[in-house]
Amino acid sequence: MRYDSIVVGGGPAGATAALHLAKAGAKVLLLERRRLPRYKACGGCLSRRVERLLPFELDKVNEEPITSLTFTYRGRNPVEATFSEPVAYMVWRDKFDQTLCRQAIEAGAELQDGQAVRAVRASANGVEVDVDGMTATADFVVGADGACSIVARDLFPNRAQPRLVGLDAELPLTSAGEAVLKGRVILDVGRAPGGYCWAFSKRGVASVGVAVDRKAAKQVLPCLTSFLNSGDFRDLRPVRTTGALLPIYHDGTGPIYRGRALLTGDAACLVDPFLGEGIYYAIQSGQMAAQAILTAGSHDGDLSSYQAAVSTAIIPELEAAGRLSRVAHRAPWLWFQVLQWRLGLIEHYRKVLIGETNYRVFEERAWAGIPRPLAMLFGVWGDQGYLNSKHKALGSW
Repeated sequence: MRYDSIVVGGGPAGATAALHLAKAGAKVLLLERRRLPRYKACGGCLSRRVERLLPFELDKVNEEPITSLTFTYRGRNPVEATFSEPVAYMVWRDKFDQTLCRQAIEAGAELQDGQAVRAVRASANGVEVDVDGMTATADFVVGADGACSIVARDLFPNRAQPRLVGLDAELPLTSAGEAVLKGRVILDVGRAPGGYCWAFSKRGVASVGVAVDRKAAKQVLPCLTSFLNSGDFRDLRPVRTTGALLPIYHDGTGPIYRGRALLTGDAACLVDPFLGEGIYYAIQSGQMAAQAILTAGSHDGDLSSYQAAVSTAIIPELEAAGRLSRVAHRAPWLWFQVLQWRLGLIEHYRKVLIGETNYRVFEERAWAGIPRPLAMLFGVWGDQGYLNSKHKALGSW
């Protein structure tokens, strides 16, 4: 069967790309390895800024609005902020992804779920995708198949490997635990090597997890156990524990388009290195991928506009988040001191989450007034950062 585009992966990036391609009249095949709805290992926290990108109201999938943020260092000395309006929403990925896929189907995309892609090849006329029992061909292919992308494996040689390993536990909440977690996200640093711990709730279920540097993968379970044995989780037993690779963005992740192929979302390593948010950038890159393909149809199949769009709108944000993460994850004591000294930082982070500002501005605010030698030590000062000479004085808090 011949298509204009084949999208591999029915998550936020793939469903979004398929939706926008189909709305423009393209013949689209959307392939998902598992039957929908399917469980997905993911915390399911959506920053509020995603609202403007979604083709439906968040009320359809929102399990719990987040109005409070708590930061801790090894479970101690909480720095807290509560807001009058939500800064994020909790969703179950099975419900969220299926809702997005339904939108794509209603727009005219063909969904084949329960179909595992075995191989992807470039051909003289576009691409060929081997699926269980058939081979489909298309002018373009969108790789939206996550951290272990088959599209990336077959068409993008020497792609960088994901740098973080995550482990997430789901626990039934007691009334005491719900009183602590309802409407709140807890983020803990200093316990997980090169990473962080998190805790939040979704209608009576706590999601408690940890992400560590891949080089310290053997410590992911001890870190999670330590976190679970602290605070209000110690008497609870997980009903489900799942692991996943977290493909955070970093220098050297490689190109995200090649020939007639594009990578989006997790497959493109478009995950926030600071706190691991991936869904917002997945949806954003899915939209950009669709637009690039529609444009390429009249430009001899040239997809370079996709790389340009991502490099302009997404990469600078992820680079700023990466510089912040170098301190927060490698020198958590320093990051936590900055949070305690400058309580106004959380307000600036709120503005990032709701889309009023961006990580570059947040980074400027975070390091304003930090002694230059200390900032240089952690790589947050220099030509690639925002703490160069013209930002020495940014005003008071």
